[in-house]
Amino acid sequence: MQMIGFAAVGLCLFAGMSKGDYGKLELIQFLGGAFVFYLGHFIRSRGNFSA
Repeated sequence: MQMIGFAAVGLCLFAGMSKGDYGKLELIQFLGGAFVFYLGHFIRSRGNFSA
């Protein structure tokens, strides 16, 4: 999940730089990618507990 989120954010940044401006699609892609990245981080950290 983290790699998918990281890739989505990277594609968003690349698209914005190539067009010279960031639109609503890039904003949604950036926020969605960040959410997926941190969700994956949260799930991964919750699964690595030792009891």
